Amino acid sequence: MDLRGKRVLVMGLGLQGSGMASARYAAQQGAIVRVTDMKSPEVLAPSVQALAGLPIEFILGEHRDEDFRWAEIVIRNPGVPWTSPYIRLAQEHGARIEMEIALFLLACPGRVIGITGTRGKTTTASLIYEILRASGAPTLIGGNVAGVETLSLLPQITPETLVVLELSSWQLEGLAPHKISPAVAVMTNIYPDHLNTYTGMEDYAEAKANIFRHQKPDDLAIFNYDNPWTRRFGEEAPGQTWFTSLEKGGSFARHTAQVEPFRFTETPMAGRHNLENILLATTAARLLGVSDDVIAEAVRRFHGVPYRLEEVRELNGVRYINDSASTSPVAGQVALEAFDAPIVLVAGGNTKHLPLEQWPERIVQRCRDVILLAGSGTTELLPAIQQEVHNQGASDPVRGIFTDYQQALAAAVQLARPGDVLLFSPGFTSFGMFLNEFDRGDKFVAYVRAL
Repeated sequence: MDLRGKRVLVMGLGLQGSGMASARYAAQQGAIVRVTDMKSPEVLAPSVQALAGLPIEFILGEHRDEDFRWAEIVIRNPGVPWTSPYIRLAQEHGARIEMEIALFLLACPGRVIGITGTRGKTTTASLIYEILRASGAPTLIGGNVAGVETLSLLPQITPETLVVLELSSWQLEGLAPHKISPAVAVMTNIYPDHLNTYTGMEDYAEAKANIFRHQKPDDLAIFNYDNPWTRRFGEEAPGQTWFTSLEKGGSFARHTAQVEPFRFTETPMAGRHNLENILLATTAARLLGVSDDVIAEAVRRFHGVPYRLEEVRELNGVRYINDSASTSPVAGQVALEAFDAPIVLVAGGNTKHLPLEQWPERIVQRCRDVILLAGSGTTELLPAIQQEVHNQGASDPVRGIFTDYQQALAAAVQLARPGDVLLFSPGFTSFGMFLNEFDRGDKFVAYVRAL
């Protein structure tokens, strides 16, 4: 895409890499670049500093109508919905709306392996990356990865490079106008999520489906058969399609009954859900030609990723687990199911208006003590826990609701005993008390390491 001389507005600078990469790329391509973000200059100072020396104009702390009327191309941050009145204003004045990941795929000469899903996409993408690297193949990772400027990877990529991209539903929306999908698509599962920005499950799931919708017949797609949504999508994929299934004990090509047994179960990661992730990743690696010996060794060495059931330390017999990437009730439920030891749970935050599913039931069944962080989600969760206490004839595990996270963690530490798991798995979003789930996790890790 030729950006030279074009008036490009980057909507959403952010702190995690996507907006910075878009602004840097557009400026390096010779565009006239402005960046607009509602966050204050003080909050965004690290991102602005990272772009120092480039001819970029910053409009921070506000969005101005004039900037959206000015733009010929708007590169929107994945967190900006299509329904934004500013996006509509830009379109009414003739602007094209683009996203970083579409610009990347249009320019990328390497073979792209895309991974999406509601849960497990980061772990699956990271494990695929580690396996491919261990095989000796030139491999890079980007997409929805904190701190990675995906567009900035382009100079390193040749036709022989394998590029692993974790892709969110919002990023995948950017592929639809160009009718492009990665050459290899992996879909972990679909559960209710982001229903505050989508009209319903069909709308959300269809955004995810862009990962395979525009594949060619000789492209490759791998789906989790045990999830109803991804099983359905596996039947619709136009490329060569494989399913993985813990229930069936392995992986199999679409329309065949022969199951390749799941051999790579020796892992330091906890939880059945991580076995699902490993099965998807290792199936993809085998289909890409990696040997079983290399795969097995990579799986044994892989301890997971930060913020997702990350064991921070063991102190006085208590294991401290950082699961701050848990931003939905189903994530909170899965985290509880990963441990057999007594659990002191720190949860709560702001709602995305998702079904609580079996999370309150699991909390009452599995948690001896629960500390809650105040927020709109906690307001939904508390009565559901109380109802489960009544249904199960159990004692109420909730020990308090806190507006200060340090006080909440101090209370949780006081409750923990030798042999316990102190699990930080909020199950809701973080905005208000924290900048985002990464900031939330970093603060938990810093607190625990200072004990």
